[in-house]
Amino acid sequence: MHWVFRPWRQSFNFSGRATRREYWLFQVQLVAAYIALMFLTGMLIELFHSIVINGAMAVVLVLFMAFILVASMSAGVRRVHDHDKTGWLFLLSFIPLAGWIFFLIMTLTPGTAGENSYGYDPREGDQPSADEVAAVFS
Repeated sequence: MHWVFRPWRQSFNFSGRATRREYWLFQVQLVAAYIALMFLTGMLIELFHSIVINGAMAVVLVLFMAFILVASMSAGVRRVHDHDKTGWLFLLSFIPLAGWIFFLIMTLTPGTAGENSYGYDPREGDQPSADEVAAVFS
């Protein structure tokens, strides 16, 4: 069940790796949170008809959209890291068609098995790297 909460704890962490399940479930959670916030915003605006409420909700929406952008980008970068590729390749997903195809391949195919240069395999659980374990005994 940690794969549900792990992406929220790592929303601003651009290092490490993310599994396919973690990445896609986080995207679904972000969309559900966005829809819930939009519904709440619509209800409050319709209920109060106040310029103050409208302004406050606009600020909340802008802040939430900024959070969604950063959190989604960090999950995408960690997903690309799972393939032992640099996170900068995530920027290709902003290019129409070719970048989208590349990113779909990266998000739908399994990453490298075992530890890679971006950290431990998240499918094996939260484990420290061999260097971190060795540092304890040195």
